[in-house]
Amino acid sequence: MQNLKDSDPNNLKISQEEGRGTLILVFGILSLFLIGPILGIPAWIMGHKDIKKINRGSISKSAKTPTKIGMTLGIVGTFIGLLAWIVFISGVLVGISTFNDAAKEANRDGLMADAANLAAFSQVYYSKDKEEKGGGNSFIGFEIPRPLSESSNGTFSLDTPTDSSISIIGVGKELGNDNEKTVSIKILVKPESIKKTIIN
Repeated sequence: MQNLKDSDPNNLKISQEEGRGTLILVFGILSLFLIGPILGIPAWIMGHKDIKKINRGSISKSAKTPTKIGMTLGIVGTFIGLLAWIVFISGVLVGISTFNDAAKEANRDGLMADAANLAAFSQVYYSKDKEEKGGGNSFIGFEIPRPLSESSNGTFSLDTPTDSSISIIGVGKELGNDNEKTVSIKILVKPESIKKTIIN
């Protein structure tokens, strides 16, 4: 008769897969110091799958410790990485916003300075006699000198002048407060004063 000892279930060995504990552990550690989710998510997923196999006996229990540690580090590294990216992107957006605000203010200040020079020209024109090619106590007839109608800060035009006042409009090159149209200013010029107004 055939010996049935070899058929005893107690003598059968279960075939086990080779675990990926070392790889998962390496991925988990690197996810903390390098690119977070890119290595952390694979460590998390592979660790979760291998832990299930270890619990079923498909993978040796000796792989459980590095697998579990690697998976945990992968989870932590993923969230740290995501947080770092959020902070980085927020910083970039704040930096861009700050730069745009600074550029806007610089353009507006430049327009104001250029328009103030034109206002001084118009006051000189007002005070000159007509025989001296002035307005004879009137702003009517004043025109912006062609070389000064445009500068590196923008362009300038006049509202219809009157005897007692004239308005200089400056339109810049940077987007204004509404983020649709460029910055613009207005200076109301009178014989003894100027009033500056921000339009946009």
